[in-house]
Amino acid sequence: MRSAGAATALLGLGLLIADVFLPVPSSVVMVAHGALFGLVPGAALSLLGGVSAALVGFALGRQGRGVVERVTTPAQRAEADRLLTRWGPWAVVCTRAVPVLAETVAVLAGTSPMRWSVLVCAAAAGTAVPALLYAAVGASAGTASSLALASVLALAFSGLVVVTGGRPRRSSPRP
Repeated sequence: MRSAGAATALLGLGLLIADVFLPVPSSVVMVAHGALFGLVPGAALSLLGGVSAALVGFALGRQGRGVVERVTTPAQRAEADRLLTRWGPWAVVCTRAVPVLAETVAVLAGTSPMRWSVLVCAAAAGTAVPALLYAAVGASAGTASSLALASVLALAFSGLVVVTGGRPRRSSPRP
């Protein structure tokens, strides 16, 4: 199965991005990436697809700010912005593997003052572990050594993101 080509890779990426709009089982796509492309390339495709989906959701949130302003009061927006500034990056990290909630949080983050760079770092940190684990499941077809390797790589990547300054930060300074 490792002979899948560029068209298959693009299809998988497209499905992960389409998950913002449609109920695509991203875990199945990520397992397929591992089965078709192997552990590291499959995980990389899944990571790229997951972060791209978060970016699309964030962009939708940016475009929807006007709607939010029309249906909420200034006090409600100020409170939401305060919460999203404080907890938004962590919400993105923690929900990337949760169906429907991941997309919802990305869109909500787009309506907040969160910076694009913060969203990218948070989405990468939140997507890395599931991308590696699902790719390991697909690539290994049940061997424990590949799953252990994927777990170590996932934790190392997440730790690297945090240690190198890619950790989620507040999107604006404290008042």
